[in-house]
Amino acid sequence: MAPTASIDLKAPGKRIGHIELVWSDDVHAYGVIPVPIVAIVGGDGPTALVTAGVHGDEYEGLVIARSLAARLEPGDLAGRLIVMPALNWPAVEARARTSPIDRQNLNRAFPGGSEGPTALIAAFVEGLLPEIDIAIDLHSGGTQSIYTPCGYVYAMGPRAFRARKLAAAHAFGAPVTAVVAATASSGSLSGACERHGVPMVATELGGGARLDRAAQAIGEAGTLNLLRHAGVLHGTAIATRTSFRHTPSRRDHVMAPIDGLAETVVAPGDIVEAGQLVARVWPTDDLARPPVEVRFAEAGMVMAVRTMPMVRRGDTLCHTGIPMSDDEFLGVDR
Repeated sequence: MAPTASIDLKAPGKRIGHIELVWSDDVHAYGVIPVPIVAIVGGDGPTALVTAGVHGDEYEGLVIARSLAARLEPGDLAGRLIVMPALNWPAVEARARTSPIDRQNLNRAFPGGSEGPTALIAAFVEGLLPEIDIAIDLHSGGTQSIYTPCGYVYAMGPRAFRARKLAAAHAFGAPVTAVVAATASSGSLSGACERHGVPMVATELGGGARLDRAAQAIGEAGTLNLLRHAGVLHGTAIATRTSFRHTPSRRDHVMAPIDGLAETVVAPGDIVEAGQLVARVWPTDDLARPPVEVRFAEAGMVMAVRTMPMVRRGDTLCHTGIPMSDDEFLGVDR
């Protein structure tokens, strides 16, 4: 059975509570794991869901969602706003990507179930989605990577649904929006929104296990503007635009060819050419061996780079995106 909320999510006003994960192990023998939730109801307009902390080491979204829940009052809203500012609470508490209780990744756990705390959280959100008109899921690069601040949308669904996602991405107004093909994980929150016909804009805002204030500002402004665009917040949305970049193949992900120390020479947001140097990977166990040079297979924009220089073969050093027009987004099906 999915968890229940300690507050009425539909009653007018502002209510702060938690969802109750009933779970018994060596640490939580007879209690519950409380996952924070805020419901702000100001009118009969659309309902928005804002989430952060799907991964517990992504701090920009945690601050944005927490601040949003504190600042907004029922009088600010034409509809209903549900904020879950630390969705994967066990991971947030542990400052980790995955839950320390069951070692599961919440963004691969949908539609959820009862087999562990992570699945229970996913099941609660999955059950909530039929009531949601627009969703925003705030991510960043976490401990292991740094992103150029960007939105993130799936290239899936009928053309009319894609048009709603296109408009939402422009309303969020990040400098760049990454477009992920239809092969992306159905176990993610984005995938769950696709199943329920809920337009979602996710984000990747900085990262590197610290708070990127510039990326935070982009996320805060984008969230408020998208909520106005959707009719959840009172006020008129500012006309904003984004630039789409998509990753049509795994060739856009540059992998470490050997174990070693990666000397990366590119940064998020760089425009690169095919054949350009990405990194030199220095073997650490044989000082007589020269470094292995890693080069881009294709031109594009660097969307993210790895922060940790020590790598194992197969670790992602960076990944890139190539330009996509609005018309291509509306028609793409890869």
